[in-house]
Amino acid sequence: MPLSAVRPPAGAWEEHAIRSLADGVGANAWARRAQLVLAAWRGESVTSIASDAGLTPHTVKRWLAAFDEQGVQGLMAQPGSGRRSTITERDRDRIVAVAGKRHWTLEALAEAVRADGIRLSAGQLRKILIAAGVSWR
Repeated sequence: MPLSAVRPPAGAWEEHAIRSLADGVGANAWARRAQLVLAAWRGESVTSIASDAGLTPHTVKRWLAAFDEQGVQGLMAQPGSGRRSTITERDRDRIVAVAGKRHWTLEALAEAVRADGIRLSAGQLRKILIAAGVSWR
């Protein structure tokens, strides 16, 4: 496979931003994507980058193309990525209302919400409450 074709940094600020992101926590998706760009800047092939990162060459090409087109912003999560929520806004409002009635453990609150007919995991519930700025404890 040919060397990865990725544009050089648009300036010192962009190179610094990519290097800073790449130095982040290894499990962080932004850090991993920035590391792909750094590897491409070093002249590594897409196949080599994909192998080292545990990704497919297609995925590496997609993120490098996103960087080429949008710069650092292209490495951020793309709109519409991930599974669509099955929880409606009405359900979210009901969840927040139940959470505000008293102090709960997360699991007890999840059970109360499930009894109200809303199917979700404790992890989903936690994310909804954090996003709404609601303390359930």
